Amino acid sequence: MKIPKTLIFAVLAILLTACAPATSEMHVIEPWARATPAGSTAAAYLQLHNSTGTDDALIGISSAVARAVEIHENVSMQAMQAEGSHDMGHDMSGHAAEEALGHGHEEGDVMTMRPVERIEIPNNEMATLQPGGYHIMLIDLQKDLVAGESFEMVLHFENTQDITVTVTVRE
Repeated sequence: MKIPKTLIFAVLAILLTACAPATSEMHVIEPWARATPAGSTAAAYLQLHNSTGTDDALIGISSAVARAVEIHENVSMQAMQAEGSHDMGHDMSGHAAEEALGHGHEEGDVMTMRPVERIEIPNNEMATLQPGGYHIMLIDLQKDLVAGESFEMVLHFENTQDITVTVTVRE
């Protein structure tokens, strides 16, 4: 019995596809920001899963929605003093700052936020940017962030190509 060439090629194509390695990329999960009026400072949050095959780092963010975009972390004033840091963070007020600072710090300790240059993301691990931890500060919003709408941000990495994400605005 003679097997048709097209059948052989179809079986080979299926086998080669099944043996192909999984997609290696940086996955961006659930980017969101809280509704905030123009001229204010807002925070954005997301998760990053690094399946690129190598360690990487988030080194910057850009967006037309704000005059400046920075990566921040929340720290306690006690921890900053213990490490001898002279950068006492940003003196920000308002709902976005309260949300970014999060809740749950030790009684009597004051939380603040400070910019960081990068967030390390080891291969096959997650980085979570969330209220009370690392987050993205959108400084001097150029337009209102309205619930139900969205805007774009570009994430810049040390090794991975830039990724443009659509950020959903929530109430």
